[in-house]
Amino acid sequence: MLIKSITKRVIVAIGLATFVTTAQESREVILDNDQVEVVRLTYPANTESGMHTHHYPFRTVYFVKGGKLELIPEDQSKTSTILEVPDGKILYLPATTHNVRNIGTSTVVIIENELKAQ
Repeated sequence: MLIKSITKRVIVAIGLATFVTTAQESREVILDNDQVEVVRLTYPANTESGMHTHHYPFRTVYFVKGGKLELIPEDQSKTSTILEVPDGKILYLPATTHNVRNIGTSTVVIIENELKAQ
């Protein structure tokens, strides 16, 4: 009986730890000058960016390795957007404040380009 109780507690604890532990993406600035910022973002499965703001209105995102992402807006009255993107896809996305969460099972790798308004 004691072993069953301990086993159940360990299983519950492991399940909670998996649910609660959400690491952040890997972010590498490839180029940053007065004109443009280019960033390589890597989102392993079950990771997220954290809430952040894109200030520049001209932004493209190239998916080196696609997957399934949830874009969660800062404004909670707006609904989240689910993107299922194949490798090699490129998107134009407007300036926004959001959290990006990888809800798929594979790592997503993105090259993001933001043109700085002058």
